Amino acid sequence: MRTRQQMPDRQDRDKDDDLRSTMRVVLTGAGLDTEIEIDAGSSIHDILVKANIHPSTVIVSYDEKILPHNTLIDDDLTLDLIIVSSGG
Repeated sequence: MRTRQQMPDRQDRDKDDDLRSTMRVVLTGAGLDTEIEIDAGSSIHDILVKANIHPSTVIVSYDEKILPHNTLIDDDLTLDLIIVSSGG
């Protein structure tokens, strides 16, 4: 149990709650149509991993623009997935 001196004041707690907010991301394409909930500020890579998609197997686009996997997302949105093909 924390003492009163160790407990953050209300303003700090509210700030922490804002930082921990979640967002909904819809993933479509590549035979997929699923929605996940993840912490705001997560990267495309984090979103793919949470959805059990290996990041190296897809390209992610939003509003017809390709997004690098290190792009941070902080709002609800729909992402389109394109399967990466390779072979010889």
